Parts: sequence; structure tokens; C-alpha cells
Amino acid sequence: MKKMGKIEDNELIEESNKKRDFKNYESTKISKNSGSNETQENVTKFENKEFDKYILEMKKLREKEARKKYIKSELLRRKQNLLKFFNMKIGIEEVKKTWQFGIFLLSGIFLFTFYLNFVTFKGELSGEKILYVKIDGNRGSVLKVNNKYLKNQASIENKKGLEYGFYLMRYKIRKVISKNGNVKIDGKILGYKESRLNGVRKYILNIFDELFITDENLYAFARAAVLGEKAEVSKDMKDKFKYTGLAHLIVISGTHISLVVIGIVKILDGLSLGYRFKYLMALVALTFYCALIGFSPGILRAYIMGAMMILARILFEQEESKKSLLVSFIVIIVLNPYSVFDISMQLSYAAVVAIIFVNPEFKKFYQEKVLDKIKNEVLRNTVDLIFLSLTIQITSIPLFLYYFEKLPLFSFLLNIVGIPIGTVVIQCLFFVVLLNIFKLSLFNGIVVFVTEIIFRAFEGFIYAGSKIPLLQLNINGKAPLWTVFLYYGVLFFTTFFVMPLFTAKININKN
Repeated sequence: MKKMGKIEDNELIEESNKKRDFKNYESTKISKNSGSNETQENVTKFENKEFDKYILEMKKLREKEARKKYIKSELLRRKQNLLKFFNMKIGIEEVKKTWQFGIFLLSGIFLFTFYLNFVTFKGELSGEKILYVKIDGNRGSVLKVNNKYLKNQASIENKKGLEYGFYLMRYKIRKVISKNGNVKIDGKILGYKESRLNGVRKYILNIFDELFITDENLYAFARAAVLGEKAEVSKDMKDKFKYTGLAHLIVISGTHISLVVIGIVKILDGLSLGYRFKYLMALVALTFYCALIGFSPGILRAYIMGAMMILARILFEQEESKKSLLVSFIVIIVLNPYSVFDISMQLSYAAVVAIIFVNPEFKKFYQEKVLDKIKNEVLRNTVDLIFLSLTIQITSIPLFLYYFEKLPLFSFLLNIVGIPIGTVVIQCLFFVVLLNIFKLSLFNGIVVFVTEIIFRAFEGFIYAGSKIPLLQLNINGKAPLWTVFLYYGVLFFTTFFVMPLFTAKININKN
């Protein structure tokens, strides 16, 4: 290897010397013929430019050759490690370690199975039961039965016309209908008790009733984006948001959680309060808000990660997004093991995994080839956001194929404009709520006027986007489950084993 490297270096030096001698000869020749200093200077500049170009090409060639050598040596190293693993001699110590690990694994499986059996509702859905229900419009989602979780999602009809919120109710079950994994419970509400936070929810809904009731779409968007109440969102509006890839804006997500934290910190910044106190108040506000809208799996994930970020800043510790993601998953599985089957939770984790794990590896690949060549900062950030949106879409494709029978193609491009405008609308809505909570309704007219103007632009963008063909394709039939696992296996292998071969930093001077 060393000898070959020296030979290549000598060849490059010799080639460079030949090029230089040729240039000197041509320069002298032109100088004698023309006798003009100006002409000689122009020729020299041109030749220097050509020589620099030649050196750059040779450097790229050396980098390419060095990359080939690195890939070859890395693949050989992996092969040797694999052979070493399979040829490894197993002694007493190895057997003990394997046995200990096996015991630990089996104990974990046994404890989880026992816990799963303990928190799962086992009885029949008949007679009187205590239901914990989230009411949203004419439907209520059954979260627990007798303080136990159901294996499948269940719902009841809101026959009493209860307002949006959470209720503990005594329910007489008459009939149960199961269809496509969903359970519909028919019966009669014998009595109910409201959540204590329902009063706060009603207060905020009344604010929207007074300010936005005349604008149907803005009214529906406000209730969905701030409180998570989607009953007022029309089917046409839902379809447009889904087709344009912006449905996450009418579902409480990490975007909303981050807006709450940033908003509280910005407000407290103006009061010149202590650093720790600001973030402590942000944590209190975040906890209250998530309790207000309900700790669904997706919201709980965002809450835990947001809370850990705030605590890291309070304690002056380094923020660890990967650790907080793992902690949030463990906590959610412990609290509700069946939440792993929740679609919103799966999409939420797919997006975060794309941001934390997949995009950094892909960014190493397009950073030098694309981003570093863009001089304008705004354009560079926009292109970076496009690649991030594309990465999230690539990571979420199997879930869309499996649950919605749709293949997203170019909907990620609309996120570049849609997310910033939609986020500003949500910020305005939060600001309206804060103004009325602090009895500053005097400014409602100005804020509502601005909110309506921005929402008109947002609504127009959604409408125009819904007319663009091929943003998504309808697929006939649900994708098989095994293809979902295969896709993520290939994505994992590509991200962590293939991409590093092409993105690792190579020292071209190292033989």
C-alpha cells in the first residue's frame, strides 16, 4: 500500500512538472512573437487558471481513488469481524455471559407479559361499566374500561350532546359492533363526571365562538390546532390537508408543543426574570397545556421530549434528543402498552426518527455536493428544509401505504411554504387566547384582523395545493405488513451501514 501510494505521488509530481514546463515554453514563445507585455500577462492569467483547474481535477481524482481504497478496506474489515464472530471459540465465560443475558431477557419478557395482562381489560363488554371517554363532537373515544385498556380502539355515540372534553361515566352497554379492528359500543349513559379541566376547555372554546364563529374554516382550524377538537373540521377540509401533506397542523403535535415552550420563554424574557425560573415556568405551562388537551400517545411523546429538554437547560446539562426519544417510548409503553398500535404515535415517532437519526446521515451526503455550493443563506436554508421534509416523507411512506393506502410523492414540497404560514396562524391563535385570559380583549380586533388575513393566505395555499396532480397516489389495497418491516430494514441498513462508506472523511495524503 505504501509503495503504491508513493508511485502515485511521483506520477502526480511528474505530470505537474511536465505541465509547468509546457506552460513556460508556450509563455516564452508567445512573448517572443508578440513582444507585448499586456498579451503575455493575459496569457499567463489564462494559463494559471487552467493550471489551477488541472490541479483541482487531479485532487478530485486522488479523493476518488482514496474513497475506493477506504470502501475496500472497510468492507474487508467488516468481513473479517463477521468471520471472527462466527469462528469465535466459546468458553466457560462466554457461556456464562450468554446464559445471564438469556435469563435477563426472559425475565423482562415475563414481567412485561404479566404487566400487559394486568392492565388489559379481560371481561365482556356487557352490563354496567365505568368508561373513561374523550368526547369530540358526536363521538366519544373510549380510553379505558373499568380503568383497564382495550386491545382495540372503541367508541360510543354522544347521545347527550356533551361538550368537548374528558368524562368518567357509568355506562349501560347494550350492544357491541366490531368492524376492521374498531369497536363501537352502543348503550346508555347512566351518569358522568367531567374532568376538572373541562371548564378551561369551554372557556377557550367560548373565545373562539365569539371571535371566529362567522368564519367556518378558521373557526374549525382554531379549535383543532389549539385544543385538538376536530369535530368542526369538515371532510373537505380534512381531505385537502391530507392531500397536501399538512394534516399534522390540525392535529396537536410537536410543533404545537414547541410553540408553547418558545412562547412562554419569550414572554418571560420581556419580564427580565431569572434563567432557571423562565424554564421552570415553561415546564409548568407545558404540563398544564398537555393535560388540557389530553395525554394521547403522540402528545405524551412530545411532552416528555420537551420536558427533558427544559430540565436539561434548568440543570445546565447537555440536551440529548436520542435519549429523550428512548425515554419517551419506554414511558409510553409502560403507561399504555397498546399505544404502540396508535397511528398518530407511529407517525409521530417516524418523523422524529427521521429528524434525529436518518437526516443527519443523509445530510453528510448532500452537504458538500449541494448546500456548501449555495452562497445565499435563505436559499441554503430552504434547500436544507426541502431535504429534511423529503427525509421525513421517505421514513413515513410505509405507514401511509399500510394505513391510508396512499403513496406520497411531492407533497413534501408544500411543507416548505405551508408549515411556516400555518405556524404563524397557530401562533396568532395562541396569542388571542392569552390576550383574553389576561383580560386584554381590547386588542382582539387587531389580532383577529391579522389572523384572518394570514389564514386567508394559508387557506388559498391549501386550496391551490389540492389542485396540483400527483402529490399523492391512491394505491389499491393495503400494503402487506411484511413489506413495512422490509422497508424499514433496508432503510436502517442504508442509513447506518451504506451511507457512512460514502460520507466518511478521507485523508487523501494518508497512504
